[in-house]
Amino acid sequence: MNRRQLFTSTAAAAASQLIPGNQPEAKAAAPKRALMKVGCQSPPSDDKHLAYFRRHGVLNINGYVEDDQKHDTYTVEDLSKLKERCEKHGITLEMVQPPFLASSHIDKTERPAIMLGQSPERDHDIESVQNLIRNCAKVGIPQIKYNMSILGVVRTDRTPGRGGSTYSTWRLQDAKASSKFTPLTRAGRVTADMY
Repeated sequence: MNRRQLFTSTAAAAASQLIPGNQPEAKAAAPKRALMKVGCQSPPSDDKHLAYFRRHGVLNINGYVEDDQKHDTYTVEDLSKLKERCEKHGITLEMVQPPFLASSHIDKTERPAIMLGQSPERDHDIESVQNLIRNCAKVGIPQIKYNMSILGVVRTDRTPGRGGSTYSTWRLQDAKASSKFTPLTRAGRVTADMY
């Protein structure tokens, strides 16, 4: 076949596709499987908040055991009730966090023993986290969330965002100029190796 014959046959094949009824049936593309999940870590995990999550498509959460008691760790019963409440709303309880390892500044946290290396309290708190992991495994909660930080989640003033929103912001140069950021915490001077 020479170039002229190749061009003629290719042009004829392309033209035949323009004639109605000659196109192969278009198949509907199968939807792609989502690679991300929309989740949230906003308390409380009560029925009202869970209904709100469901209504807005938030189907995976970090849940919170809601009661007025101070917990050392959450029991299997506590976690089972929370998981059942989430499932009732069609929400997956992806994780919980220990009741005492929040994202707070070391000077404000009630139980700083792990981060400050203060035994025997430190050893007790580590054992509580281990028990939480065991209890989550028994209930079928695949993860725990914890945040061990000396400074907590550091932020400077919020930044204006799209649609009237504001963004949580951290700018070191703004922090250096602010008097609200003290140079040392009760942990004292902490080097990278110590941390």
